Amino acid sequence: MPRRLSILALVALLAVACRAADRQPASMQFLVVAGDSTFWVHSGPPRVQLRGSPIQLAYYGGRFYEVYVVDDDRSYTNAVIVGQAVYRRDLISNDSALVFTDTAIAKWDQWYGENHPDDRPLLPDEESSDDPVLEATSELDLVSQYGPYLSYAYRGDADAVMRRGWHMNRRGVLDLRTGRQMTLAALFGSPGATMAMRQGAMLLARLEDSVRASRDRRAPRARRALRGFRLDSTSFTITTVGGAPAVAFGVPGRGRHSGGRILALPPVRVPAPPWWREVQRSLPTPVRSGAGDEWRHRGARLAARYDRARDVMTLSLVDSLGHRWSLGAFPPPVHHIFWLDAPDVDSTALRALDRAFDDAALYSDDARTAMIDPLPSSIPAEATPVDRPSRPVRESQHETSEIMMPHHANAMGHVFGGVILSMLDRTAAVSAIRHARQQCVTVSVDRVDFREPIHVGDLVVMRSSVNYAGRTSMEVGVRVEAENLLNGVRRHTNSCYVTFVAIDRNGRPVTVPAVHPETDTERRRYTAAQERRRRRLEEREAERRGR
Repeated sequence: MPRRLSILALVALLAVACRAADRQPASMQFLVVAGDSTFWVHSGPPRVQLRGSPIQLAYYGGRFYEVYVVDDDRSYTNAVIVGQAVYRRDLISNDSALVFTDTAIAKWDQWYGENHPDDRPLLPDEESSDDPVLEATSELDLVSQYGPYLSYAYRGDADAVMRRGWHMNRRGVLDLRTGRQMTLAALFGSPGATMAMRQGAMLLARLEDSVRASRDRRAPRARRALRGFRLDSTSFTITTVGGAPAVAFGVPGRGRHSGGRILALPPVRVPAPPWWREVQRSLPTPVRSGAGDEWRHRGARLAARYDRARDVMTLSLVDSLGHRWSLGAFPPPVHHIFWLDAPDVDSTALRALDRAFDDAALYSDDARTAMIDPLPSSIPAEATPVDRPSRPVRESQHETSEIMMPHHANAMGHVFGGVILSMLDRTAAVSAIRHARQQCVTVSVDRVDFREPIHVGDLVVMRSSVNYAGRTSMEVGVRVEAENLLNGVRRHTNSCYVTFVAIDRNGRPVTVPAVHPETDTERRRYTAAQERRRRRLEEREAERRGR
């Protein structure tokens, strides 16, 4: 993915004071999608305000969606198996859907599990051995988004003991609505696809002729490598040339000399399909001088210039009289400008964007709850979400105990509430991690009542289990008892419910197994947890509306 700038660096970089002596900027607001971040610009008297967020947005069908990549870690004690998956999240409904999963990594996982039945999957805080039997990894970079179509670059590598290595490097386009891998014909029609393939074949042939004619001492090796490259009608990304749609082929290499390599051909223009009309509104118009790009809106224009010395894009807002207000520097390239004062962006969409920007501020320290909406059954196998497994409650149950000592208590011999809360959180975390087999973060703790005091010398016993699991979040119930070790009497002192979200190594929410209640008590707790979750979501939504 493009180079990521930290939020603190962005704030320092984008600090602006946009005030003109005799003029004030026109009132408008828009989103700048630049690099792998999005910036919300509010323009109007007396100045321009800017808000940055590390999210990537797509816009189609009159709605905004966040697109994000998460790790799919399937490693074992003696095998490193890590792929990536892509999700899209509807900002209004907050529903997320899986649009890409790496079937190659899934096959390596299956192969290793079948051939090494004595090995076990790693726990979240464990690492594979320094000399694993298998290393299978893949990376997926988001290249561009045009309407509902997401272009990506994929690279996968696998090396196993006593087995031939596997290396793949290719490009592709996904339909964010369905998860389908798109073809040229589906995107641009049969005539457009034929034209693109013909021009791509010509570019590849010119490259081959150039290598054959070369007298460089490395030419023989390059000629051998070229034999493994064949133009692939599915290995391409969407881009633009002069504001018009174009296709950039990434020709994948195969075989001993070319496997894992890719030839990036220059983009070739294609006829604009009907869906491009909606995309066109967010794209720039190249400046005639070739010095940059510009967007025009309501009598004003937004000018973008590339600063090679600092490797940034500078944006300025220019009114009809030529007065200019600098917006600052942005990570290149600037992909889209979405005008938020357009008729089709209503107050519901603006509230959803505001919520998304607030949530994104927590990505590095906390997690977002994603309610997964399964995609239609017509999705091909390589893009279909895998049915979620379930785990019984007994597999996540945990019990811990500790004798309370003087340093745990106040002057009256009563144990501090903070000591109990800390133990409670750690106990609940064990159950959450056992259930998810992923790292987990605490996102909320329900009301905790201290029914009775706990004294120095008491044995505090805590029991925890997962009551309910959504797609990424889990409610863990904890019961606290204090036992007098001299007479054996136990007292119920506390109970509470802690909500956790499972995250990957990048701090993004990941799917967890469902809960399978087996007893009447577990089913009762499951139902009660569902109701508490419903109330929490209602309260959170009410708080947002009341801001």
